[in-house]
Amino acid sequence: MIRKLVITALFLFGLFIFLYPTVMKFYHNYTMSRQSDAISEQFQVSSEDQRTAYQNFTHYNESLSGTSSIDSPPVVVKKDHTARMYEDMENVVATIDIPALDIHYPVFEKATPENLDRGVARVEGTSYPVGGKPSNSVLAAHSYSSDYEWFTHIDKLQDDAIVIINNFEDTLYYKVSGREIISPDEVDKLAIREDEDMITLLTCTASGEDRVLVYAERTSPPSIEMIQDTVASSKSNSEIKEDRQWKEHIKVMSSSSGIVAIALILIALFLLFMKRRK
Repeated sequence: MIRKLVITALFLFGLFIFLYPTVMKFYHNYTMSRQSDAISEQFQVSSEDQRTAYQNFTHYNESLSGTSSIDSPPVVVKKDHTARMYEDMENVVATIDIPALDIHYPVFEKATPENLDRGVARVEGTSYPVGGKPSNSVLAAHSYSSDYEWFTHIDKLQDDAIVIINNFEDTLYYKVSGREIISPDEVDKLAIREDEDMITLLTCTASGEDRVLVYAERTSPPSIEMIQDTVASSKSNSEIKEDRQWKEHIKVMSSSSGIVAIALILIALFLLFMKRRK
């Protein structure tokens, strides 16, 4: 009897360790989404502070040019870090919602190491996410965290996937138009493009040596049906892509549904094992 209890306890402990990363990612993504929803509700309320900040952002964007100095953001693979949850909105300038990845995060003003440990942040020397031509707001985040999704899967976004930006004055919609992998010193890829209103999502590759860029161009507000279609398309195509890139994605628990399936199989095998021992 004692032996069975020990075996059961060891099995449950192992199962907990196995499921912990996925459970924590679900929990943290849910928490961050709720907090981002709360932040978005406090935007666009015509407060004097928000109007002043928005005007400062637009003036800053107007001062930028293709030759402006851009800092390479310190994004890294964060497999063993504990993210810092933000405590106030002082440095939050927008929120970013990517339906195809089911993530909604606050956007911090500058991509400092401290802000990147809390989520998504604007790369210094690039536009604030307020739209207008020409502008290119580069939004960076870490990847491959054990507890947070961040931008781990932005490479799965397909063309036409929708990215939604909520700022102090408006809700902006962008449509994914391309992607590429660059070295950290290729900051010219982050520059403003003439007559373009766009955002660029940035993170690092699984090795941490290069950078993943996903470009998105401003579009008119899409219908709910259009967003749902792009979500379904992105998920379908990303599953195919994941099969081709399994060696990279096995480095993290990237497929939560797969983990749940394995866990159920392990439980079934354990119950069968215990039944045969009776």
